[in-house]
Amino acid sequence: MRMVRSFALVVIHLIGELWIGLGRNPDFYDRHTSTRTRSGYAVFVALVAILAVGIVTWGYMRLR
Repeated sequence: MRMVRSFALVVIHLIGELWIGLGRNPDFYDRHTSTRTRSGYAVFVALVAILAVGIVTWGYMRLR
């Protein structure tokens, strides 16, 4: 749950940064995206891949 919360927090802050252009210290992202185990890293990469495929599929369906 902690990893999901950290991931969501990073994504929300990245979107906010793109939207309104606030500058944030890079250390913030380093602290929230670190994984301590190999399986944690694999889960993180898998979730990001699923999210990316979902966004592309959603965009394709909207444009079609």
